[in-house]
Amino acid sequence: MLMMRWLCGLSVVAALWCVPARAAEGPPEVTRHALAAPAEVERSIAGLAAYLAPASFSSADKAWAIFTWIGDRIGYDVDAYLRGEYRDSKVTAEDVLKRRVTVCDGFAALFLALARAAGLEAAVVQGYAKAYGVAEYTVFDSANHAWNMARLEGRWYTIDATWGAGYVFQDRYTKLLDPVYFLGQADELKFTHWPLDPDWRQAMGLSLSKGQFEAQPKVDPGLFRAGVGGSAISRAIAEPGYRGLVTVFEQNHRGLKVESIPLTQYLRAGQPYRFRMQAQAFEEIVLMNGGSSTPLAGNAGFFDGELRPAAGSVLVAGRMKEGGRLTGLFQYSVD
Repeated sequence: MLMMRWLCGLSVVAALWCVPARAAEGPPEVTRHALAAPAEVERSIAGLAAYLAPASFSSADKAWAIFTWIGDRIGYDVDAYLRGEYRDSKVTAEDVLKRRVTVCDGFAALFLALARAAGLEAAVVQGYAKAYGVAEYTVFDSANHAWNMARLEGRWYTIDATWGAGYVFQDRYTKLLDPVYFLGQADELKFTHWPLDPDWRQAMGLSLSKGQFEAQPKVDPGLFRAGVGGSAISRAIAEPGYRGLVTVFEQNHRGLKVESIPLTQYLRAGQPYRFRMQAQAFEEIVLMNGGSSTPLAGNAGFFDGELRPAAGSVLVAGRMKEGGRLTGLFQYSVD
């Protein structure tokens, strides 16, 4: 099924990276190496693992290389998902390597096989996931997702190669390597993943019961991609009068990091709200409300401003530096 930063720095070579504390893109050298895998090594699990995970790589580098290659080379079978065939318990890593399209079981099986062939300790986890097409507050009666855990430098980390390879929006699949789901963090995963096995819940740092997981609102992963942490989302949900989270558009996957925006869907007319974000890839960001457009002040890649909205709606829109029309980033209702 479909739908997340490094602690230590790169010393001279990629192998000197230590295990990340939070997910983010790995060393560029490792990324380039993974993406450059030649066709001849991709014919077998053993050959591909030997290429992706040379002895000079750290365990984190090996995991990132495998995650990156899968995200680039393997597609999600959205047609099968839309038919309700979102699980395939009989799929093998070899099947996926050959077909290059699969559902979550195939992604998890391939990551597991490559990780083990690379000398990493890894496992497949079964559980519930609040993914595309799953209604908010769904009560789950069976596992609907599979992902991986990998042991790096003595600690277990969550890796979801399926969600890391792309996303479904309006029944269409878009390929997008998403580091949100590489070494995922408990304060974010608690909104989206719940393992059936209590030992894996403990390893993932999740303390919610099944009922508590189901009772949480569904969180658009676009918020995580925009740099909004799970703790901030939890605070927004706990606010008196909470009625939902801000609407997120898929255009904010890359090039934008939020420092301050309202996280709740409903704003109060006439009240001041601060909008500040880092958006190096954008040439302008505007707040559209009440028939007028208010640009955020731009300075060295940061956009900042305040709005006292009129009743109706607020659309936060941005224009990328390469030009084109304004596209939506966030949307609010105002009453």
